[in-house]
Amino acid sequence: HSGGLDGNTYTDHTCMMGNPLYSDEVGKMCYNAAKNWQLDWYGGKGTQSQHKQLIDPFQTLTSTVELVGIGEYDKITANRYVVIKLETGTSTDIFIGFNRAAGPNAQNDEADDEVTITESGNNGEGYSQSYLKAHLVAGETYTYESFANSGRILTITANSIDLTTEPGIATVTIALQQLCSNDSDCDDGKYCNGIESC
Repeated sequence: HSGGLDGNTYTDHTCMMGNPLYSDEVGKMCYNAAKNWQLDWYGGKGTQSQHKQLIDPFQTLTSTVELVGIGEYDKITANRYVVIKLETGTSTDIFIGFNRAAGPNAQNDEADDEVTITESGNNGEGYSQSYLKAHLVAGETYTYESFANSGRILTITANSIDLTTEPGIATVTIALQQLCSNDSDCDDGKYCNGIESC
């Protein structure tokens, strides 16, 4: 099942599992990033594929990646990915994809040509309800105020989306707030609000 922004079970209409198409005559639509991570498609299941990338923000604070949509997977080249998994250290992880409305995904029903952010349990390795958390156009950012309950801010930014090339490319930056090493790192310029020291 693929839940949407409203938290209901079948309302992620970027994914065929969100039940978006009510017809026998249409169906050029793929799965969301969480489901694509789980599937043994696109070069292999999870980290077995050269086109699926695992990122642990606690190990690599800032990562910039280029995503290609499933609809143009047949044109993908090295160092480009169909899905990014952000490891949270829990069973619920974050999956990022590019919802390119082309080829087998041409009849997509939501967030055409946008970067999508989905959460799913079971480490993305088996059956689990997923939920669409955001979809981004170029220049937009989605923020986790406390990534993996760490108290640190994580941002996912769609830097650019280029549809003039084949395949289309979405460039995304994932950045985790670094820990402060001394008190001056924690000073936000607001006197006495309790966060001036580490």
